[in-house]
Amino acid sequence: MQKSRLYYSMMNSSISTVVFFLKLVMQFVVRTYFIRILGITYLGINGLFSNVLSLLSLAELGVGTSIVYSMYKPIANNDQNEIQALMILYKKAYHFIGVAVAVIGLALIPFLHFFSNELSAKEGFIWFYLLFLGNSVLSYFFTYKRSLLIANQRSYLVNINDFIFLFFSNIFQILLLLHYKSFTLYLIVQLIFTLLGNFSISLKVDKDYQFLKESTPKKLSKEKIKGIKKNVVGNMSSKIGGVIVMGTDSILISSFVGLAAVGYYSNYTMIVNNVQNLCKQVTNSITASIGNYIVTANKKQALELFKRHLFVNYTMIYFAILILVSVLNPFIKWWIGGKYILPSVTVTLIIINLVIQMFRNTNFVFIDSFGLYWIQRWKSIFEALINLVASLVLLSVFNMGINGVLLGTIISSFGYVMWVEAYYIFKYGLKEKLRVYVLQIIKYVIPLVISCGVVFYAQIYLEFEGLNGIIIKAIVACLIGLFIYIITFHRSQEFIYVKKLLLRVIKR
Repeated sequence: MQKSRLYYSMMNSSISTVVFFLKLVMQFVVRTYFIRILGITYLGINGLFSNVLSLLSLAELGVGTSIVYSMYKPIANNDQNEIQALMILYKKAYHFIGVAVAVIGLALIPFLHFFSNELSAKEGFIWFYLLFLGNSVLSYFFTYKRSLLIANQRSYLVNINDFIFLFFSNIFQILLLLHYKSFTLYLIVQLIFTLLGNFSISLKVDKDYQFLKESTPKKLSKEKIKGIKKNVVGNMSSKIGGVIVMGTDSILISSFVGLAAVGYYSNYTMIVNNVQNLCKQVTNSITASIGNYIVTANKKQALELFKRHLFVNYTMIYFAILILVSVLNPFIKWWIGGKYILPSVTVTLIIINLVIQMFRNTNFVFIDSFGLYWIQRWKSIFEALINLVASLVLLSVFNMGINGVLLGTIISSFGYVMWVEAYYIFKYGLKEKLRVYVLQIIKYVIPLVISCGVVFYAQIYLEFEGLNGIIIKAIVACLIGLFIYIITFHRSQEFIYVKKLLLRVIKR
């Protein structure tokens, strides 16, 4: 029996959220052992090489979401021949990408010391890099099959599969750290379980979609292939900026400040990235359902859906930021010690940057759902240039360290790219004036700023320490925020819709 979009949306959102929290717990446990056994410098190397490999993933950026978008229609029409033909095309593309990433990654080895003067002092750093590279390259030979499950609104299966293998990987990593204190073994385990997880999801797709093995697939038309190529190129160029902006942070910090600074910063980015990813579990897990809906929806319905999505996204931003404002530094102190705390100005910039990136979650979902990849192909080129120029000026001329990197990202994201993304969505997708979006953002930012101010000053009077203090501060922040939130939005159409939807889910 064909299940509804709401069913798939709730399955994807609920399961991915539960899996996210389980992953989060494991991530903190592993990070704690990592810091205590290997130290902050190895944590810096881990962060640096992760960023380098994220830059190499530029080769894949245009393919993944283009696969999913191109499959919405044939899946809705149950056109198995076209689905099979698309999967064959994307298999070839991903295999080519895997080889390309391997070649480029190997070519970078002689230049690794330019990323940090401290790297050469670490014995075996090339071997560490090769293990990171191998972990990345092997994924490309299986990951295309995930796209079929995602496009078919079954991303919850991917999340469950990934968690199972991550769980066992983390267990082995902890045991090996305790017994051998080896970064090499830590990375080898990571590589092995990445391979096993991808192999498992590949078998699941082969079992559930047996028509993929048919020997006479449909041949895609020249127009279809041309459209896919345009989407791939457009999507790649639209994502380049984001990867360069986020991927170069650790490289810039290691070059201008040092590997230890990358380690300190990575503890904060792990937390805020997990907060953002938690929200993405909800917003992005319904992308396929939105894409499926937009194929048949009129523009008025699409605009209403956008506003509802933006409000849900904002609600998560609102409460997440209030909690971070009140407990981020106290949590770092309780978790790994006061010596790992960054200055208040740096923490404030981290939180401001997080707000901007989280607001963009709705933009990403609707850009993917409308397939606006080619139209916004130049956006991220300018984003990357603005970010790099601003960051380098703030680092080299004003010697601002980590703050310079964060301000460079804020300048490029809020000063340019957030509004350009919204412009493309409203002009080419929703067919509405951009001022609709601007007014929505203003309406949401004002209560957020007021609530943050009230919560920040309220914390001065809460002199609690340790885990109990963190919990109390988080609860107080949520109660203050909830009071302001309800007063502000209780009459809005979006609030009423979300309330009805929650009641409907609870009844189910």
